[in-house]
Amino acid sequence: MKNRLIILLVLLFVNTTLYGENLLEFDYEGDIYYSNVSAYLDLDTATEITDASDKSESEIYTKLLFKTFSPNIFLVEAAVHPMPIAGIYFRKSNANLYNSASLQNFNLVKALSTGFEEPYSFSLFFGRMMVFRNIDSETGECSIGKNRAYIGYLLTVGDMSIKDNLAYYNRWINFEFKLKGTREKKDRDLDWSFRVGYKKNNNINFADSLYIGARRSSTDYKKSVWSRFYNTAFSSMVEVDAKSFDLLNTQFTVEKKFPISWLKKLSFGLEIGYLYTSESKYNGTLRDEGVDNHQLILRPNFKF
Repeated sequence: MKNRLIILLVLLFVNTTLYGENLLEFDYEGDIYYSNVSAYLDLDTATEITDASDKSESEIYTKLLFKTFSPNIFLVEAAVHPMPIAGIYFRKSNANLYNSASLQNFNLVKALSTGFEEPYSFSLFFGRMMVFRNIDSETGECSIGKNRAYIGYLLTVGDMSIKDNLAYYNRWINFEFKLKGTREKKDRDLDWSFRVGYKKNNNINFADSLYIGARRSSTDYKKSVWSRFYNTAFSSMVEVDAKSFDLLNTQFTVEKKFPISWLKKLSFGLEIGYLYTSESKYNGTLRDEGVDNHQLILRPNFKF
């Protein structure tokens, strides 16, 4: 799968170069929990991608929903989860220290790395995209950067899954319907993500599931750090068994952001949450070895 995606990216790049058209764009994002590189292919070169800079958040959602069946973008993405990978490495190479990091049912390493079920993934997205153009008041230059909103269908694959900071071979596939976006202004950043999906596991020790999740994050460099709605992020997810609809897990987190405006929009965030996992999420040996039903989530992070 990795080789196929690399070949696909090369073919897209060659096709774009040969025809001399600006059809393909590359982007990347760095984060200690979720880092990725991606390539966007414009499917409708005859029509300019909609600029939604003057639209409200609710208008953006509405317009994207009405354009669900009118795709204009194809995306390929490769992602890694550095902190969960670090958790796997730490437990494997420092077993005694990992165990000593536990206090009753709380393990600090697990709290810092939990909530991500795979160390890496590869995705294909097919859907509709809008952009938000920023115009520099001094130079008059127009830029887009990460200012984009999407709605569409996401296919994600991988071959490893994580349980209790241990990696297990599991060829899995996710199919999602997703609405997400990022809007960065001079003094404010806004991110949102809403998704519903199905996950199929090749390893019978992992239960197939249906899930729904949402996240909204707001960072304002002029508002008070202690504002109730600004400089705050919320996320939630519920997952049920695809056959029995029994609850498999649910998580909820709240993040408080501390903007550092004099360092060019650097912010520090501390995310705290709760993860519940039922025995039904696993089968066979993974269930027999025990399941931590209740887990604290603790995620410090920096955003540039």
